Amino acid sequence: MTTRPPASVLAAFEVATARPRRLAGGQGTTWSAGGLVLKPLDMSVEALEWQEAVLSDIAEDGFRLARPVRTREGSLVVAGWSAWQRLDGQHLPGRWADIGAVGERFHRASAHIPQPPWHQRRTDPFAVADRAAWNADALAPFRSLPVIDQLGARLEPVRGRDQLIHGDLSGNVLFHPRQAPGIIDLSPYWRPPLFATAIVAVDAMVWEGAEHSVTGILHGHPDAAQYLIRAAIFRAVMDHLSNPERNEQPSWWRSLLRVTAS
Repeated sequence: MTTRPPASVLAAFEVATARPRRLAGGQGTTWSAGGLVLKPLDMSVEALEWQEAVLSDIAEDGFRLARPVRTREGSLVVAGWSAWQRLDGQHLPGRWADIGAVGERFHRASAHIPQPPWHQRRTDPFAVADRAAWNADALAPFRSLPVIDQLGARLEPVRGRDQLIHGDLSGNVLFHPRQAPGIIDLSPYWRPPLFATAIVAVDAMVWEGAEHSVTGILHGHPDAAQYLIRAAIFRAVMDHLSNPERNEQPSWWRSLLRVTAS
């Protein structure tokens, strides 16, 4: 679904008079209209209802949250589209430490959220990649890929308490000069919060040219290297599953091997 939201969807979410504007990033399927962000539903209705409840339960403390919006009739989905509050702000390259700090605040506020049953039933590439980063049996089918095998050979046990984390903070924190940072597009996983921070560091090194010093956002944790390895595996497996027809791994995969370099 790459076309603009139809008039019936705009009317249902009470932004019929707004001119939709396609937002940059992602798959090019997200649109801004009035005070809303409209996008094709990319999760189950059960998961969307859960996000509505959870995002309303998390107290905003040094951050803002984008929550799903219902129609006047009470629907969260109309013709395959969902609506979300639009937060002022923008993604700013190079703000990795700030993104990590926002994530820490979010994870302190979300530590009480229990894991819902539907999360364990997920079979999408994101969930498979997450399990591969944390479970040897789940990783085994991907060990035939040399980079993943080399990363997997470095794995050791880590310490940490599983809780709700946002597993894709890198491009989903919006900065505003006069408001607290905004957090959008919650990607829920149940892992130690440092895993989310490690993903930010890996993304920064691989896609934004950050030096290895960016790993300082993990605050010198004793298991920092292990979290970085898991984050690298997570990104590589996700990329592999999202590109099943590709014959060769992209060049950036090799850069994943430097995440634990001194």
